[in-house]
Amino acid sequence: MATATTTLPCGGPSPLRIVMVSLHTSPLAQAGAGDAGGLNVYVNSLSRALRAAGVCVDLVTTGDDDDHVRLLDDGRRVHQLSAGGPGGKNRLVDDVESFARRALRSLAAVDGTELTTVHSHYWISGLAGTLMARRLQVPLVHTMHTIGAVKQECDPAATEDHRRDAAEAAIARSADALTANTARERDDLVRLFGVEAEDVTSVRPGVDLSVFHPPEGEDPRLSLEGRPLRLTFAGRLQPHKGPQVAVEALGLFRRMMPDTPVELTVAGRQSGDDALDIGRLAAHHGVADLVRTTDPLPHPELASLFRDSDAVLMPSYSESFGLVALEAMACGTPVLAHDVGGLSELVTHRRSGRLIRSLDPAAWAEQMRWLVLHRRAWERYSTTASVRAEEYSWAATATASLRLYRSLSPASAFTG
Repeated sequence: MATATTTLPCGGPSPLRIVMVSLHTSPLAQAGAGDAGGLNVYVNSLSRALRAAGVCVDLVTTGDDDDHVRLLDDGRRVHQLSAGGPGGKNRLVDDVESFARRALRSLAAVDGTELTTVHSHYWISGLAGTLMARRLQVPLVHTMHTIGAVKQECDPAATEDHRRDAAEAAIARSADALTANTARERDDLVRLFGVEAEDVTSVRPGVDLSVFHPPEGEDPRLSLEGRPLRLTFAGRLQPHKGPQVAVEALGLFRRMMPDTPVELTVAGRQSGDDALDIGRLAAHHGVADLVRTTDPLPHPELASLFRDSDAVLMPSYSESFGLVALEAMACGTPVLAHDVGGLSELVTHRRSGRLIRSLDPAAWAEQMRWLVLHRRAWERYSTTASVRAEEYSWAATATASLRLYRSLSPASAFTG
């Protein structure tokens, strides 16, 4: 780890210096692997957009290597704290004070510039962020990304750390501001934690339209002639994300329309103690020959997959937003989504996709059938989806975040 002050000065026109805390998973990790998902994309993309706006950004995370600081090409600094040894990342909550102290030492070592805001992501980081903000005497902004109580309401079988509910309530009380991806998430924050609605700021995630965009020229997906119906699931392979629903629905669809060729691509990796074996599931439902699996894909390859797909399936039990859905829509790919959380707001039913009220595989198989029978409607969905996605950008997310940071920071932070 760097030890001398101003070893890695940030520079830039803005007097703001923001530290983003994401302890349980690195913002630079590949989404769809391990614990990495939409949160990682959010923190990485928002911090990059903030840096492009001239803001000094430090990212604090954990890894298996020794403590060190990495300077990214765009000037962001990544402070990796070692979580190795007995317990690994499972001891993050127990040792949160130690991680907070080490983060503060690392932040001070690379730059003597005063920090203006701590922005923590997810509950484990919120615990450390609370301590860091208090010791720095700066505002704390917190983004839940998911809320334990909401996850349990939607999926009673989901297992959560017994400390999570109390921790999230404490973070909600101590944070100077909470952000919400959607109006529904804002309502959940008010309902569960008793915060005032005006104390929750809407900060919508974005999408990189230079990567996620419709096919150039005439869309080859307008007709199914001579090719199979192509479906895609992209995400962590765990029951809460619902890939098992997609695979079982595929089996029902095959029996429903035996003469219609179809294929399902599953892009992701097993995650958590309740990981799923997609190959075994596919064999069980008689569709092993229809399911193709791949590791999580970098964004350019993921966008290419979406552009080749007739629909992206999101049978999650809950989603605070659903970045995969937005990325698919930006590619002109309609989404079949469970009618929950952020998906209910992001996907416009019968305009940019189809919202399905249950996780009954039969209902999902029926929507697959709909895709085959209604190609003219599919074309309208495709166009509407890409137009809707154009309303989102990471630059807009950064602008909303900056507005919030400035409203919380003392005026002296913006002089000079």
